[in-house]
Amino acid sequence: MCHRRKHVFIQIEITTLCNFRCIYCASPKSQGRSMSMALFDALLQKLPIGQHVVSLQGEGEPLVHPKFFSLAAKVWQAGHIPYVITNGSLAKSRNLPTVFPMIGISLDTVDADEAERVGRRQLSRVLSNVEHIAAVAGPDRVSIHTVDMGQSLESLRKYLGRLGIKRHIVQPLQTKADYRRNYSIPISIPATSGRPRPCRYITQPNVRFFNIDGIGMPCAYIKDANEFQSIQVMQEEFAVGKVPVVCAGCREIEWASQ
Repeated sequence: MCHRRKHVFIQIEITTLCNFRCIYCASPKSQGRSMSMALFDALLQKLPIGQHVVSLQGEGEPLVHPKFFSLAAKVWQAGHIPYVITNGSLAKSRNLPTVFPMIGISLDTVDADEAERVGRRQLSRVLSNVEHIAAVAGPDRVSIHTVDMGQSLESLRKYLGRLGIKRHIVQPLQTKADYRRNYSIPISIPATSGRPRPCRYITQPNVRFFNIDGIGMPCAYIKDANEFQSIQVMQEEFAVGKVPVVCAGCREIEWASQ
């Protein structure tokens, strides 16, 4: 008997191009590129049996992809559910409610000066688009994603409250070396001790990430695909108390007392 898994979260990095220059972005500040339709089709075809949430996101701004809405349509045609996290700056983001059941928008602050300082441009346009999307789609279909850089979040939370947006996901800065080498801000690395244990991305196989080259990995935190071997190898290394090279410094790792 074939058991069909429901709503596995699949993340596909459709572009590494971006119109922002966020100071905490792990992507090198160089020329990016977009995934071909042929590769995207191939990835959809090899997904496991079942209906999955397919998120069109990576280090770039998804809506910069010239065929963005065509990619979303292909997700529906393949029997899956599309999701996206956008920076909300582009005019075509206002069309998202017609295609996406849920819409993610990255927003770190409602202070224009602070937004410019961290590389998130055109805040007034972003806020206008957020308000439009929330009004058209309804606030329950909007999720706001925030990176915690130590900034005050009080004004942002009040703003979201006025719009009726309740889904607000706040993430700390990633501490892995392949992130930190591209940061333009200093960050502190928490001390660790004990025996490392694999994170949920390895122990719960309900999330998979495909990078711009179509390489499948357990999560989007692995930036150097050349160092990734397999999930099995990662599990074996954790089993003997060793942190895999691709996981070194990751804040998702759990540490157990010896």
